Amino acid sequence: MKVIFKDNIKSYLLILVLGIIAGLSVVFFCEFPNNDLWAFSYWSSETFGFWMFSTSLIVLLSEKRKSATINSIIYIFIMFLITTIYKSFRLYWKGYSPFDSLLDLPLNSITGWFRYSLIPAIICGILGAVLWNGRKNNFYSKILCVFPALFIFVETIVLFYSVFTNHTKLFSAVIDLIWLISYMIFLKNEVFTKKIVDK
Repeated sequence: MKVIFKDNIKSYLLILVLGIIAGLSVVFFCEFPNNDLWAFSYWSSETFGFWMFSTSLIVLLSEKRKSATINSIIYIFIMFLITTIYKSFRLYWKGYSPFDSLLDLPLNSITGWFRYSLIPAIICGILGAVLWNGRKNNFYSKILCVFPALFIFVETIVLFYSVFTNHTKLFSAVIDLIWLISYMIFLKNEVFTKKIVDK
């Protein structure tokens, strides 16, 4: 399997940038409605296909278990931090915040922002350390690599069910289908075309 993310500062900075881009993409789609046919905002707040797809690729393309773990933590932490800061300020601008001034908001929220972002980051780091075993060329590693695809597949089915029954969440369903196909192509090219060498 290829190695893109190495155990060095340059690679970790790249992950930082990817986390920023991911967080800003959530912020961008938050401003769209979530109750029409396309429901763009629903994708950014309540679907996990993209995050499962992108984090799994980051892990499986990491040089070492250590770098895979650190990469997962950085990526998810930054993404969550950006989105939670944005949502806090959004509530303030709409008048739903308990704080009287814009300065009070960050001073009283920074601990919560970090705590909210750190918990999922640590969980993803642990899961990333486990998923990194998928880089090994044996039967169990190949099975392990399939789990993210199964998660995205189930979510895609649920989303398309909502499209046909409630006429909403079409954007999320289509995007999840794209991630599923992309991940399956990745598995075919990087995982299942290689003969098992470790018994």
